[in-house]
Amino acid sequence: MISRTNTTLSKQKSLFSKKYFTLALAPMAGYTNLPFRRLIRSLGGVDLTFTELVNARSLIENKKEALQLSSLSQDDMPCGIQLFGGVINEMIEAAKILESQGASLIDINMGCPAPKVLKGGGGSALLKEPFFAIQMAEALVKSVSIPITIKTRLGFDSEHIIAPMLAHAFQESGIQAITIHGRTREQGFSGTVNLEIIQQVVEAAPKIPIFGNGDITTVKNALIMKNKTGCSGLSIGRGALYNPWIFNQIKSSSAHSSPPSFEDRLQWMENHLKALIEYYGETSACCQFRKIAPFYTRRMGPSREVNRALSQCSSFAQYLEIIENYKGKRILFLDENGELKPTYYPQPVHSSLDFY
Repeated sequence: MISRTNTTLSKQKSLFSKKYFTLALAPMAGYTNLPFRRLIRSLGGVDLTFTELVNARSLIENKKEALQLSSLSQDDMPCGIQLFGGVINEMIEAAKILESQGASLIDINMGCPAPKVLKGGGGSALLKEPFFAIQMAEALVKSVSIPITIKTRLGFDSEHIIAPMLAHAFQESGIQAITIHGRTREQGFSGTVNLEIIQQVVEAAPKIPIFGNGDITTVKNALIMKNKTGCSGLSIGRGALYNPWIFNQIKSSSAHSSPPSFEDRLQWMENHLKALIEYYGETSACCQFRKIAPFYTRRMGPSREVNRALSQCSSFAQYLEIIENYKGKRILFLDENGELKPTYYPQPVHSSLDFY
């Protein structure tokens, strides 16, 4: 069990004060496991992290996957457990288990668009039943002493934008903070993030922090989200995969500082794979790393060939061999100063916030 130290509790309290601008690592299934969260912490700038999605029923049934997904560490605090489910009693029981294990807070997922999550009545399925969603929030607030927060979307579709109404109701029910993704469930992760409705959510729940989420891939995007919506913090997911340094860059307002070097990125990749191997074992770690690596190599120049090789990587020794081969071939894309030739500059990561 993780103990809640006075320092952790004090920091946690400040995160839910609107005087403090919070930067959070958003929960991402398949990515925000304990090794990744620890590594992100090591770069600085992040105030709060979240686990991957944890199924309430699976946790109650003591299933290995749920227990591993909800694993915590003293060097990754404060950390919220992202819990999903469609049965209030199961959510309450799971919340009590997580509280006893030392969770800093519990974040109810009311936004995941994945069909397997919706099938059980969780995630964005709750946006179809707003009054039930409010009942669930109220029930969890009353059942545990640690903070309850919520991550949600604008609505199920463009005809049912209910986030401002829900935010006010959640505030009155005792929810400590809300993360709002600026799209509907119908949009998934495509289309434009609607900053105007996020601003309406901020105005509808003035007593609690609202964290803006969606398409924050650069420092510039982060400032657009903050300034256009008036949110009290940012929740960054995909942007942290493309650029793990983003939290520190935002905190230091270094939008125009030099980006991490090729060597920095390679060292990060190696550290990440090593951390995964230490935690999961070599075989499982390499399988997980295959889908993560393309996020990292995208910023290094032409990467199709190295990605193809990494997609078949099954050991750390093989990984090192792949990278050595890549470094040798990458020389063809460099100028006399060892920098990428302009022709081979990586394309910017697309974000709908660029058009605001």
